[in-house]
Amino acid sequence: MTDANNDAESLRRGMLGKQFYLIFMRVVEPFDDPRKAFFETHRETFDAHTKWLSDIEKSGVMFASGPLRDETAWDGSGMAIIRAESRQEAEEIAASEPFHQAGIRINEVEGWTMNEGSFSIDVKFMSQEVGLS
Repeated sequence: MTDANNDAESLRRGMLGKQFYLIFMRVVEPFDDPRKAFFETHRETFDAHTKWLSDIEKSGVMFASGPLRDETAWDGSGMAIIRAESRQEAEEIAASEPFHQAGIRINEVEGWTMNEGSFSIDVKFMSQEVGLS
């Protein structure tokens, strides 16, 4: 083996290999104004969705979550990355999400193994601010 192959093999051995599950929460019919739809038309479901997110975050299931949007558009879809013991458990968690139960979104689960990446936490003691990048 060449040095490059040895280096690559060494790097692969160091990969994290942490299993997560992605929940893609796609709206059945895109909203022209998702904010209005969630805050007015589907307010009760949006409130239940917010509580669902809070509950799975507090329980340690949630790794990250948020809308699938950028500076150009958002149709009301979202995604969550969760911790689960199995795909079946992840499917059950996804099925319990209120927008999915109401038929507003279709939730699809995909397995995802986190191997590499980084993040930084910035803590300012005096102002008691915490930042993530």
